[in-house]
Amino acid sequence: MDLDTLPLFSKINLKRKAHLRDSKRLLNLKDCCHLLIWRGKLLFRFNDGKPVPYLIEKRTKFIKNLSNYIFLGEFENKNIVLWDMSHSREVLGNTDQIGSFNDREKNYHPDLPKGTYFCDLRNLLPILNTKYANLCATAKGIYEWHKRVNFCQSCGGKLSSEKAGWEKVCEKCNFKQFPRIDPVVIMLIIKGNDILLGRSHGWPEKMYSCLAGFIEPGETIEAAAEREAMEESAIKIKNVKYITSQPWPFPASLMMGCTGEAQNRTISIDKNELEDAIWVSKEDVFRALNGLDKSIFMARRGAVARYLIEKWVAGLI
Repeated sequence: MDLDTLPLFSKINLKRKAHLRDSKRLLNLKDCCHLLIWRGKLLFRFNDGKPVPYLIEKRTKFIKNLSNYIFLGEFENKNIVLWDMSHSREVLGNTDQIGSFNDREKNYHPDLPKGTYFCDLRNLLPILNTKYANLCATAKGIYEWHKRVNFCQSCGGKLSSEKAGWEKVCEKCNFKQFPRIDPVVIMLIIKGNDILLGRSHGWPEKMYSCLAGFIEPGETIEAAAEREAMEESAIKIKNVKYITSQPWPFPASLMMGCTGEAQNRTISIDKNELEDAIWVSKEDVFRALNGLDKSIFMARRGAVARYLIEKWVAGLI
């Protein structure tokens, strides 16, 4: 990891070009490329084992048969349109793990170019090029909003998509809804030479990460960090410092990465929140990060938790 870089997804190289969302000429714009998503899995090709979003340069007959699109913006001088083909039953491959924490299946459509696959973005994080990360996060995030928000929160009426997918309007009361994200605080809690790590129910075996939780109405980042640490582990923290942020489209979070100083060491976990929590020394974290200790695995590469942990081991925070 280059410790001077931003967390994955946080390098913004997608120009939103919101002024085009009202344009009736949107699909006739020059320099358009098209990106496909199926049941939350984006279409990729692989170059030397590395995933690259597969951008279709022409609006082929295959795409013209689709109806649900979202204008993402401009990426590398190309206007990018996302097409949702989740209704397709022609995509092949195992579907048992779709939506799970660990979906490694590469699904494919027989009418799409050979060597292209629909893949779960979360499982590509360790090998995803930062160059494409924010484009993928935007596509995944706006797709998740469209999947979850279909009825008016005011009257319960059906919503229609407007503004090239960036607004929904109630067909009954005309109430407008817009994409929203959930702010989450994630804390690297430090006590001397140790950090506090926890694991949630259902995570891969031996995987540990930083404690985290949603920010509640009326809270600051600092207050949320203190409350979450106490609720989940009974650890009181102080001197909370904001470090960085990361869009996290699983399904709709903005991670606020922080550090905090622990005031006590006795852990008492909330079993509804965590399966386990432990103190880990800097030496043991270093060994785990470098594959020298198989008894514990750090948060996967690409997650802001991993970013914070690696920064701490390197003495940079």
